[in-house]
Amino acid sequence: MSHSIRHLVIAATGTMLLFGGTMTFAGENASPNDLNDYLCKDVMRLSGDDRENTLAFVHGYRLGKKNTTQFDVAELSALTDRFIEHCLDKPNDKALAAFEKLGN
Repeated sequence: MSHSIRHLVIAATGTMLLFGGTMTFAGENASPNDLNDYLCKDVMRLSGDDRENTLAFVHGYRLGKKNTTQFDVAELSALTDRFIEHCLDKPNDKALAAFEKLGN
């Protein structure tokens, strides 16, 4: 599978996990998830595929807001590293706002 197709599959999986699979994260009777409600510490508490898929989804969300389908894997990787470092230092920051700020 090519590298770009793999990333698209990861982003699609992240979407499903974020809007479907993470309902237990917020509780059984939770209302729909909103990216604006996630704190850095919420993302940092995820592990393995859950964290990877969530970050892939947020990358896709950010690219969508920029109205582009073009991306540079090295740039996305560097942004992910900056985001993780930021969240380790400031766990109570809103995750999406931090991700968008770091990506500009």
